[in-house]
Amino acid sequence: MSKRDAARCLGMHFRGSLTVSDERAAREKGLPDPLDLIAMARAGLNYLRGNPEPARHHECKFALGPLGIPCHYPEWVRPNEYGYDPISLGDTDSRMEWQYRHMRLIAGETDACPVERAVRERVLGYLRDDGFAWINPSAYTGRPEKGYYVGTWTTAKALVTLTDIYRHDGDAAARRRARKVFEALRRLAQWDGDRAWYMGIAPWRDGQWLMANWCEQHGRNYPFIVEPLVHYGEGCDDPEALELACAFTEGFLAGSQPDMGSQRIDPESGAYTGHVHLHTHGIWGVAHLGTLTGNKRYLDWARHAYEFTVACGTDHGWYPENIPQQEHRTEICAVGDMISLGVWLAQGVSPSYWDHVERTVRNTLARSQFFLTDAFVDLFRRIHSHRPGLEVEQALRELRRLEGGFVGQASFDDWVSFPGNPALGAPGMANNGIHMMGCCPPEGLRAVWEAWRWSVQDERDEVRVNLAFSREHPAARVVAWHPGDGGYEVTPFRAGRFLLRPPAWATREGVVLSRNGVVCPVEWSGPEDAYVLCRQVEKGEILRISWPVPCFTQTFTPRSIKDRDELVSFDWIGPQVVGVHPKGKHLPMFG
Repeated sequence: MSKRDAARCLGMHFRGSLTVSDERAAREKGLPDPLDLIAMARAGLNYLRGNPEPARHHECKFALGPLGIPCHYPEWVRPNEYGYDPISLGDTDSRMEWQYRHMRLIAGETDACPVERAVRERVLGYLRDDGFAWINPSAYTGRPEKGYYVGTWTTAKALVTLTDIYRHDGDAAARRRARKVFEALRRLAQWDGDRAWYMGIAPWRDGQWLMANWCEQHGRNYPFIVEPLVHYGEGCDDPEALELACAFTEGFLAGSQPDMGSQRIDPESGAYTGHVHLHTHGIWGVAHLGTLTGNKRYLDWARHAYEFTVACGTDHGWYPENIPQQEHRTEICAVGDMISLGVWLAQGVSPSYWDHVERTVRNTLARSQFFLTDAFVDLFRRIHSHRPGLEVEQALRELRRLEGGFVGQASFDDWVSFPGNPALGAPGMANNGIHMMGCCPPEGLRAVWEAWRWSVQDERDEVRVNLAFSREHPAARVVAWHPGDGGYEVTPFRAGRFLLRPPAWATREGVVLSRNGVVCPVEWSGPEDAYVLCRQVEKGEILRISWPVPCFTQTFTPRSIKDRDELVSFDWIGPQVVGVHPKGKHLPMFG
């Protein structure tokens, strides 16, 4: 296959100028893929268990700056009578609670540990008899607040928690409580005819939304409500929840929520301004609902907003924190959302979105998981060389509890994106060089869960392999090859029809299928004929699929910073970035 053919295929899936230096032909067998979702999940459990503080009733930490001493230093909202780190309340803890069970399922652990049980008790403790979660709202306004407010965000996340308790544990009391929470959320809905809306994430009390400080903007953003309603409606078999999810989605599409300005998503182009995560967190549920109901209007709206977000980011899963923004910084919360969005668009719109999911997991997500690497430890010791050695070593031991979390705001190629605020290693998340906002690690772990959950899909009449990730699934074992080798091996655990997906960017003429070592004709099937069909597969048969792997350089101008037009180049081997230009200065992620 020629470089021209490879460039033609790549050009349909990658932006900018593409220069193909080589295309490796499909191989008979490849080396194992070093990406290990199980290892990522186990590391994530280390973080989830190390973050909460038992002495403060397992209050979780938000303001984490790993290069600082101390690494936990609340500076945006100072400790007060409501909490030591008030920004964690009803937000960081709610996000974390979801992921304990998910990471245990991936890692093969069956029992909840005391930390997990305590965080769940904490989150469900926000719920009162009226069905609402009442929280001190500092996490939503970013300033000290007095008293307690209804948090629709926290209430909706508790609805998911209760649904999962019922689904996994069969707890009928959890289902009844979930119904009460759903009814509370429905009572608070504002109505525009038969369309529903809330004022973004703004807290509510006595008939008023608290539109203060951060909520001057965030209260005019989309609320997080559609996905929790769909999750509850499916998990607890409550059609009324799906009806309310549709009402909120119709409100999104019609612009029922007032005063959104340019934060409102343009239905034609998908364009918007403002905080990306608060958009993608809302859009995610619309894509899920659109796939569930087959509603093309919902899918188109979600797809346009998703594509706009990708266009403001990169093709390897780096998405901006804000549109526009002052510096090139991502946010792992948005990365997690885009992976959740991608898995529903892949099922409801086009299987090519699986490639977005794989590239985001393989590059930005995996490279952002925090570990005490040699490079990090060297930098840490160097910038704290003026401190006593015992103090520095104790700080590094404390950081071991945070391994498996995610660096929240990396640049294209550097964990350090705040090098001079005021200096590397200064205490305080916004000051020391690296942000690890407490909201980001659990959202990164949600992305790990999505990749694990959807890599193999067992339908009634067929098994689909969607992603080139290694996975032990009840229907089959998938052993992925190194991305440079382009392929994977499938061992079915049951007989039937199997669909194996190569990446959409691979030249189809070069795709090779073998069964028990015998090369077979390639027959395309499934949605958009995107999968290679294996008929009448026997249990224990060895299926192998491989494809040509292009080596190429991609150059374009990122769009998240207004009026900045410098070019950035990415060196790729298949779906994996191996180099970025300009290179990171402090803790490069690639190369």
